[in-house]
Amino acid sequence: MKFCTKCGNKVIEGKLFCTSCGNDLRARTSNENESNKAYNVATDKPNESHISNFKLSQLSKKSKIALVTLMVLIVAIVASIQIGDFLSDPNRLVTKFEKAVVSENAFDLASILSASDTRLKVDSKSIAPLLAYFKSNPTYLNTVLENLKTDVSNTKEDNGNTSTTIAEPSNVLTLAKAGKKFFIFPNYKINIKPSYINITTTVKDVTFSINKVEIGKSTDDKPTKEFGPYIPGNYSILASYKGKYVTISEDYPIDLVLSTEGITDLSVFEDMGNVTISSEYPEADIFVNGKNVNVKVKDATDFGPIDSTAKVYATYVDAGKTLKSEETSISIGQTYLNLSFAESANDLIDVQNQLKEVLSNYASYFTEAINANNVSLIDPFVAPESELYKQQKAYIPSTNGNGIREQVVSTEITNYDISDDNKTGSITTSEVYTITAKDGTASNESFNYVYKFQYNDATSSYQFVSINKAT
Repeated sequence: MKFCTKCGNKVIEGKLFCTSCGNDLRARTSNENESNKAYNVATDKPNESHISNFKLSQLSKKSKIALVTLMVLIVAIVASIQIGDFLSDPNRLVTKFEKAVVSENAFDLASILSASDTRLKVDSKSIAPLLAYFKSNPTYLNTVLENLKTDVSNTKEDNGNTSTTIAEPSNVLTLAKAGKKFFIFPNYKINIKPSYINITTTVKDVTFSINKVEIGKSTDDKPTKEFGPYIPGNYSILASYKGKYVTISEDYPIDLVLSTEGITDLSVFEDMGNVTISSEYPEADIFVNGKNVNVKVKDATDFGPIDSTAKVYATYVDAGKTLKSEETSISIGQTYLNLSFAESANDLIDVQNQLKEVLSNYASYFTEAINANNVSLIDPFVAPESELYKQQKAYIPSTNGNGIREQVVSTEITNYDISDDNKTGSITTSEVYTITAKDGTASNESFNYVYKFQYNDATSSYQFVSINKAT
C-alpha cells in the first residue's frame, strides 16, 4: 500500500496525483526508484528483479533438457572410459588364459590366441597339442604365466610405442597389441610363435606324416625340406619308405616348444644308404631279410638303399650244396659290405673230406671183405639193412667163392650233391681196382658209381645206402 508523502492519506493505486491534496505522486515514484538503485549499489546486493529474471532464464525447459543431457553425457563418457580401461586391461587377458588352460577349455583359449603367420590356423582343434603340453609340463605353464605378467608390466612402460609386440621375441607365447577396442582403447591378444620343422634325409621318396596326417615326401634334389607352421607342442613324425629292397616306418617324437628360433631340425633314416657288396663268389645271389632280391654280388656296386635293421646275406650252390654267407647289416655311413662264405665253405670242405674218407675206407674194406669172405668188414661204412648192405652181403661171398681177389688202386669223388642240412646226398666216383682171376691173371679195371649216403647220428659218421653205375 502507498501513502501521499505530503498529506499522508492513502493513495489510490494507479493515480498520478493524491486525491486528497493533489500532490504529484510521479516525483515520489522516480525518487524511490533512484533510492532503491542507490541502496542496491551501496549494499552491493543485486536487484531483485534481475535475479528473478536470471533464474527464470536458467530454469527454462530447454535449458533443463540441455543441462541434463550434458550431465548424462559426461557420466557416460567417464563410465565408458572406466569400462574400456577395464575391458582392455591385459591382466584380465592373462587371467582368462590361465583359467582356460587349467580347465582345458580349448574354445576359450583359442579365442584369445593369435598368430602372425596367417597360414597357422588357430582354433579349438589345432591348439590341442599346446594344451596337452601344458598338462604334461606344469612347470612350463608357470614360466609362461610369469613371462606374460612381465609383458603386462611392459605395457605400462610402452609410452605409445606402435610396436605390436611387447614381450621378449624368443618366448613362445607373448602379449601383443591387436588393434583397438571400441576404436579408442588398446586391444591385446596372446601371440603364438609359429613352429616349423626342417626334415633332412638322404633317401628319396620318404613319406612324412605328422600326427597321422601326411605332409609331404622327400626328393633327391632337396635333402632338407621345411614343413609348417604348427602350434607349439609335442608331435610325432612318421617317416615311411617302401623301396626295392626294404620297407620301413619309424616314429620320431619332437618337441616344438623347446625349438630354437621356432625351428626344429629332424634327421630321419640316418642309418640308410647304398653300399658296394663283395664276396668270394661273384655269382652269389643276394638276399635281404630272407628274400632273394635277384641281384648277384658282381652287380651290387651301388646296392640300396637299405637300413641298419636289414639282414643281408648271399647264397651260392657249390657241390650241390647251397652255401650261405654270413648274415650281416650296415652301419651309419658304411659304403662297403663284404659277404664272407668262409664258415659255410669250411663246413662244405669238412663234409667233403668226410665223404672222401668214407669212400676210401669203404673201397679198401670192401676188397678185404671179398678176399677174406667177411661181410662184417664193411659194416661201419654201409647203413644197416640198406639196399647196398643187402646187395654186398650176397656179392662178397659169391665173388670170394669164384676165386676172385680184388685190390684198390685209386678212388676219387668227381661230383658232390649234398643236402643243405648235410644229412643226405650223393657222390659220383671214379674208381680203379686190380682184379685177379682164379687162374692168377690180373687186370686193372675202372668203374664210375653214384653212391647215395646218409648221416648216422648214432655213430656220428656218414654211411652209404645204395650204389649204381654212373650214366
